Amino acid sequence: MELIQPLSTILIANSVVVLSALVQTSTGMGFGMIAAPLLALVSLEFVPGPMLFVNLFLSLIMLGDGRANVVRHEITFLLPTILLGTIMGAAIVMLVPTDILGVLFALLIIIAVAVTVFAKALAITSRNLVICGVAVGIMGTATGIPGAPLVVLYQNEPIEKTRPTMALVFTFSYISSLVALSFAGVFSTSLALLGLMLLPGLIIGYVIGKQVRGYMTKAMGRFLMLSISSTGAVLLLLKSI
Repeated sequence: MELIQPLSTILIANSVVVLSALVQTSTGMGFGMIAAPLLALVSLEFVPGPMLFVNLFLSLIMLGDGRANVVRHEITFLLPTILLGTIMGAAIVMLVPTDILGVLFALLIIIAVAVTVFAKALAITSRNLVICGVAVGIMGTATGIPGAPLVVLYQNEPIEKTRPTMALVFTFSYISSLVALSFAGVFSTSLALLGLMLLPGLIIGYVIGKQVRGYMTKAMGRFLMLSISSTGAVLLLLKSI
């Protein structure tokens, strides 16, 4: 594995992170859906570990911004089940041969987009929260995109509620996934350093996202997230094939 990426590659990757952080900061979701396929196109080394690592910082910042509005009842169902899904996701990453990783990664992203587009909103019940938590753990660890199941569950909820609640869920999911990936042998200190190289883009995207938060509607963020992620996933699939 090449541990030092060329400067041009780092700059392109940071540009991807700027856009991803902007959408997530302004709407509460979207980082993984946008960043995962585009960063994978730049280099598969960026996903899922380094991308999860850098996005952990954004989730912590957003959680600090709105922690008073976190819906604690729903969190008690989501967090334990995320752990179960995380173990399953780590097993997938560990068992998949490297030569087909790009194809599988692209297909999982396309599935996440399809779920986000076509699945109807689910009622927020205990059963659906448990199912969603497992799906978040699997998708978050295998692809770095824990948000697709959450979009199905929270798409009709007010953004003031979803933004901080999702920040807590994402924070827990990212930490769990990184620990699981470390035990699976697919996340290391060198990959954490690669993630830190994306921090400038994250900070810029966060600052811009806070400025446009009042103008970025959930519908606009959803359109950006789905159009960019689907295009990136198709391109990644073609490249991998």
